[in-house]
Amino acid sequence: MLGALAEAAHRVAAGHARPGASVAVRTVQTHHLRPVDTGEAFTALAHPWRTGGTTSLHLTAEQGGETRVVGQALVGATPGPPDEHPARPLPDGPDEGEPLVLPVDFVPVSQHVEIRAVGPGRPLAGGSDPRLAAWVRVREAAVVPDPHVALGLLVDVLPPSLYATATAPAVMPTVELTLHLHGAPPAAGAWLRMEQWTDLVDGYGCVDEAVLHDEAGRVVARARQTRRMTRR
Repeated sequence: MLGALAEAAHRVAAGHARPGASVAVRTVQTHHLRPVDTGEAFTALAHPWRTGGTTSLHLTAEQGGETRVVGQALVGATPGPPDEHPARPLPDGPDEGEPLVLPVDFVPVSQHVEIRAVGPGRPLAGGSDPRLAAWVRVREAAVVPDPHVALGLLVDVLPPSLYATATAPAVMPTVELTLHLHGAPPAAGAWLRMEQWTDLVDGYGCVDEAVLHDEAGRVVARARQTRRMTRR
């Protein structure tokens, strides 16, 4: 859902940009009001509040006659080609990862994503550190061809980081998700290394932080996700 809204924001902002400008989504924030049925069609809408070098947009995702997600996006436009971002060595590569298969009925988007876990943390392993790391990519780029949509799938595919310290699953729906992009997203199908950790836990829920690098070691995006802990 976040990726579709990012794509809509980029498309609308590009339509208002000057010819030759480099247009890039900088930030997308979403609030999840109601569950989204990933098997049903939905409509992603972006309405600009302000256009120009910095475009600010109001976002909504509608399904079944209801607003399911609301949000906002910030899109920047600069003259000429985008800047190159510095790279750093990564501790591992996708070939070193362990295949991780998530249940589709619990994480529906996982059917479109290949996950290779790295590092010591694993879901439901009862570890001491609420941290997960994995190389992730869209399985078939032809199915999810847009880079913004692909990145939106990947940033939300890992379980909550608290699962690394748990031994039994718990329902922890996302209620807020913010994505900061560092330039244009990579092509759909590219491997990205995602590291995610729990930054805050209280009686309401938890907040996960995440950073995604490409294979060259460049930062692609950072994310912050609020999850609500449901009580039985």
